[in-house]
Amino acid sequence: MRHVDLESFAEGKLSAKLNKELERVARNIQDPNTDPIKERKITVTIKIKANHDRDYTDCYIETKSVLAPDAGIRTGFSIGKDLKTGVVDMMETVNQIPGQMSFDEVETEERPEQTFDPETGEIYEANDKVVDLRARKM
Repeated sequence: MRHVDLESFAEGKLSAKLNKELERVARNIQDPNTDPIKERKITVTIKIKANHDRDYTDCYIETKSVLAPDAGIRTGFSIGKDLKTGVVDMMETVNQIPGQMSFDEVETEERPEQTFDPETGEIYEANDKVVDLRARKM
């Protein structure tokens, strides 16, 4: 039997289909929403069906890839019960302990707009007192 060159088999279509599946696998590996460790698989199926005289066959080539599914999403809930009323409550905890203040909830003091010298960039502050640190007693 003659050697079958897989690169030119089916006018190069086998090679093209295999490269297309390899690209799908590579994209799936690079997707940050999939498990990087999960195994991927490419299957090449070549079906050969002969005629009754056994002098001719039809050949059907199929490629299929098994990719890693999108990774699941994990979150958590804090569950508690109001001891006075008996009402059960459940709330999602996202990087914060229930009842803990976040930086978004902190009210900041509005500072008055400071003026500055446009030539030097020196900021003029309202406090004109000069502190001589050498004169301070320790």
